[in-house]
Formats: sequence, structure tokens, C-alpha cells
Amino acid sequence: MAEVDAASTGLIISVLVALVVVGGAVAAFLYRSRVPGLVPGDDETYLIRSADGRILALTADMKIRPEDPRIVQFQNRKQLRFPVYDPRFNALTYDRLVTDTGAISLRIHTTTPFPFTAVTNDGHTVTITPSVSFGVDPARVTDIARLGDFGDQFERRIRSAFSGAIGRRKDEQLRESHHEIEQEVTQELAGVEAGTDALGVPLGISVFEARFSYRDGATLPSEVVIAPDPGATLNIASGPTDADSPDTGAPQRVALAPAAAPGTSTAHGSETPGAMQFLGTDLDKLLDQFRDRSPAQIATLLSLMEMQTRQNIVSMLSKSGGLVVFSARELGLEGNPALQERLNAVDSAVDDQAETE
Repeated sequence: MAEVDAASTGLIISVLVALVVVGGAVAAFLYRSRVPGLVPGDDETYLIRSADGRILALTADMKIRPEDPRIVQFQNRKQLRFPVYDPRFNALTYDRLVTDTGAISLRIHTTTPFPFTAVTNDGHTVTITPSVSFGVDPARVTDIARLGDFGDQFERRIRSAFSGAIGRRKDEQLRESHHEIEQEVTQELAGVEAGTDALGVPLGISVFEARFSYRDGATLPSEVVIAPDPGATLNIASGPTDADSPDTGAPQRVALAPAAAPGTSTAHGSETPGAMQFLGTDLDKLLDQFRDRSPAQIATLLSLMEMQTRQNIVSMLSKSGGLVVFSARELGLEGNPALQERLNAVDSAVDDQAETE
């Protein structure tokens, strides 16, 4: 009887222990399911710190809570941003790669750095407005943890790539190889990230496309509107502002160096330049117009230049206030068949009227 009681007691204890273990497991599961967890999604991820101090990316087999102390808090995480310039409104804003909770966006972004000037191989100055599409590489997202100025480094790299590609070409080659330059810059930026380019430190991104537009001359915007960036830890260097006006967080309109109007040169006045007013670079561009032209086309270009020069001479002499007299030969009217035919018709009409009278 005692043996049966002992066996029953042992069975009861085993059942109770099993119930406690199962209940604890169920309670832990319910607790873990009740607490919101972070899992890698399609458009964001997190960096966590392992027990040995290494920084790891959140992967599919990990689940952590938002307040988990292993989440890496960047000291300068809000500086992981990139510029976005809108030439239509001369507005400059900044998008950030890291949210306030520490998540890193894996979406495809497009950065448009502020326009800059580049010089071609034959000394022509052009204003470049670049645009690069990129995304954070999930496999190398930990590289971003080493950066404190992602946007600055990426912007300098973009400017260097475009300046190098344009500097290797002459002015006429720039116009002929626009898409070739874009492909060349895309391959260079992607090569740095893939390790195939010996120069440059990978930023932990994938570069998909680099594009640009350009204008002749140093035609930088005369002023730019910089939108406030409340998440930035450092103020944007925006030049002198009114110290008496309070900082309301509104967009600032910052004056830059005066710029020439599009399509004009500071060496020229408001009038269309004649043949003797062209600068050396302008003459070089003009010579490009004569390249591989037929004799008829060259004769037409020379005729247009001659007429423009005559117009400039007339305009200059008229402004002097003196009497200006030109002969038919000087005006290019002598030997004109249409004009001669019209004059003959007028003479005939006058003779007929005299005979009638």
C-alpha cells in the first residue's frame, strides 16, 4: 500500500512539474507575443550589438524589442543624411537614412547634390546638376555604422566622379557623350562599393543610376532656399543671416554669389555679340559649328556672322548720336536681283505716268 502511495505521489509531482514547465512556456510565449518586436522588413532594418561588441544587422532569425539595449544608437546617426536639391524652386532639403527609432531605410533613394562647376579638357566651364539613385545594401549595412557624415562623403564622391569624367573630354565631346558619361560615373561609383575600384572606401550602399544635366558657364543659383532639418545635430552652414530675427524654424533663403543669367556671359553686354566680341572659349564653340559642315552651311554661318556684325556697328554708331550714312554696297544691297527688279518696275511705272501726262 505504501508503495502505491509513493508511486502516486511521484506521478502527481511529475504531472505538477510538467504543468509548471508548460505553463511557464505558455506564459513566456504570451508575453513575447504581447510585447511588440522588431523584425527585418522590406524597407527598414536595425543594427544591434552582439555580446562581444561587434555590430550586426538584424536578420530574419532575430527578434528584438524596441527598447532592447542591444540596438545600436549612433552618436551622430541623424547626420546620416543626403542632400536633395530642387532646381525648379532653388530649394535644398535633406533626407535621412536613419529614423528616430534607429531603423535604417532600405528603400531606393535619390540624392541631388547642389550644382557645382566643372572644367572640360579644353578649358570650358560648365555647371553640373547631378542626380544619383542608390539604396542601402542589407548585406553591408554595418558599414554605415562607421560613418558620421554619410551625405558629405557621398556628395564629394559624386562631384569627383563627374568632374573627372567631364575633365577627360573636350567641350564638343561633352555634348556628344552625355549618356556615356552617366554610364561611366555609375560604373565608377558602383565599383567603389563592389571593391573593383582601388580608390574609395565603401559606404555600404548600392548605386543604381547616375544622371546629370549641365549648362555652359558658371551659372550657379544666386540664392537658395534651405529647408529646416530638425533632426540634424549640426547647423547647416548657410552664410550670414539676420541676427535680430528669431529662429522660427522656417525655411531660410540664403544669398549666394551673383550668377550670370542663363545663356549669357559676363564679358558680353545685353546685345548679341558680333564676330569681334567673342571670347576665346566662345570662338572655340563657334568653330565646333563649322566642323564637318558642307560649303553651303559654312557660307550661311559666315553670312549670319557678317549680318550680326553689321547690326552691331549700326547700333554702336546710332548710340553715339551722330549722323550715320551707308551706301548700298555697305548695306549689302548692291547686286541684289530682287531689289533691282523692284527698282526697274518702279522706274517703268514712273515713265508710263509721265508719258500719259
